[in-house]
Amino acid sequence: MGEAIGMERSTVWRLTAKYRHLSLAARLVALDPNALVLDGSGAPGAESDMATAQLDCPSYFCSRQKFVMILAELVRDGLSFDVSLHEIDPRSGISMAYATLHPRLDERTLRLLTSIEPQMASYMTELNDRIEAVFEEMSRQISGPSGTQIH
Repeated sequence: MGEAIGMERSTVWRLTAKYRHLSLAARLVALDPNALVLDGSGAPGAESDMATAQLDCPSYFCSRQKFVMILAELVRDGLSFDVSLHEIDPRSGISMAYATLHPRLDERTLRLLTSIEPQMASYMTELNDRIEAVFEEMSRQISGPSGTQIH
């Protein structure tokens, strides 16, 4: 028990999407395929369209630069994905707390959060706004002058 005192949790960005989308984006940006972790909850194999995977950053296999490049690929292609911020226990590697940053919280959930914890609801709204602004800027920069996509 004394060992846990003073041990800091690490903060990790987690990107979750269909495995086939993440693996294609990983190949395009030369990301080590070991960075992708298949959903282990009894989901179908990687070849299935239903399989999801996660990419954590920072991690041994994924730098911040590669993470942003993967995000840019998914944004450019208009693919569905989730981004969350996790606090990871260093001893177990388990996520102890997390906040979903994208997609935006729905109004009903946000109202519930506001009734329970108004400051956290305000913070989550601010984070949602900021990450959406980043994705909009990525989309704008990726598109060519006439709206055509640059690959």
